[in-house]
Amino acid sequence: MVKKILSIVLWVITAAAIVVLFIFARESYLNTPLKSINLVPAADSGFVRRSVLHEEIEKQCEHSMVGTVNMIKIQNHLDANPWIESNSAYIDLDGNLNVNFKEYEPQFRVFAKNGRSVYVTDDGVVIPSCNNYTPYVLVASGNFELSDTTTYALCDTLDRDHNLLNALYWYKAIKANPFVENCVGQLYCNNKNQFELTVKGLDARVIVGDTCLAADKLNRLEIFMKQRISRPETQNLKIINLNYKNQIVCTKR
Repeated sequence: MVKKILSIVLWVITAAAIVVLFIFARESYLNTPLKSINLVPAADSGFVRRSVLHEEIEKQCEHSMVGTVNMIKIQNHLDANPWIESNSAYIDLDGNLNVNFKEYEPQFRVFAKNGRSVYVTDDGVVIPSCNNYTPYVLVASGNFELSDTTTYALCDTLDRDHNLLNALYWYKAIKANPFVENCVGQLYCNNKNQFELTVKGLDARVIVGDTCLAADKLNRLEIFMKQRISRPETQNLKIINLNYKNQIVCTKR
């Protein structure tokens, strides 16, 4: 009986010692000065300037101990960046703050009538342009009214950004046709909300109209380009209109 009691007491003392050591180690860890801030990706690759973001986070963590770093404030700061799609941050056991972030990937750029421009992602997220970075993407211009919101999803503003949504539809249709994608230089929305294409090798306006039968219109453009682009009379065309079912209507200069 005494042996059993001694065994229980020993286990209690051992458990208490482990708890005390854990508390001591935790307090020691929380009072450790923050050693470094590591950003991933480690190099500039898009809109976000790594040096600027590092400096911004560093100011929030200046002279901080591991236990006093305001992770919520850092998370909110990253969430407020209009070019960051997702992010995470944590402090490892060595006392290093690790920040991982993923930027939005723009697919085309839209210039509005007032000169303002934005980028649109493949998922229909509108993000602001940036003086630090200009990606090589398809350009759309013309009759666009852009929202003042910095970053937003087109699916939330269907009525206000109808032409912008149609531009996204045309971008995806163009992307789905490799031949046309290689030929198209710009997308334009005219005052009648009809879309036109600037095509490499052609001086004519290529009118594709609304998004109805978009893939078929681009297929007809591909056939026309392959059969007619090398002919001299093609360069005398003023308008190539694909906005008619099963037809290509051309107008001479």
